Amino acid sequence: MSTGEHPRSGREMHGPLQSFDLEAEVSRLSAEKEWQEGRRNAVTLRKGEGLSVVLLAMKAGDRLDEHSAPGPISLSVREGRIRFTAAGEAVEAGTETALTCAAGVRHSVEALTDAVCLLHIAAGGATRNPG
Repeated sequence: MSTGEHPRSGREMHGPLQSFDLEAEVSRLSAEKEWQEGRRNAVTLRKGEGLSVVLLAMKAGDRLDEHSAPGPISLSVREGRIRFTAAGEAVEAGTETALTCAAGVRHSVEALTDAVCLLHIAAGGATRNPG
């Protein structure tokens, strides 16, 4: 959308200040057809100006196959348990755990239980140390 509006709510996808009621967003995701039919569901809360924020709800056993992001990521587990695998290492993470991954690193996510995660994706690749 050229206006930068959120396709589900009509609110702006970026701006000088944004506030999200994560509990309400999770409730909305849980009520949608995808979740009701047993599939993961997600909503992009913010996109633009170098940062994307995505709220992701996954059913137990669901998996995001190995992929990479163009910029560094931060994944915060809000509910449930996941297994995050990157660079040949797997980490089981539960509620309120935060994980980070550098730009371009291939990774996968598996929901060990029903899980809700907040994903931040920064634009651009790795920065070089000038020293």
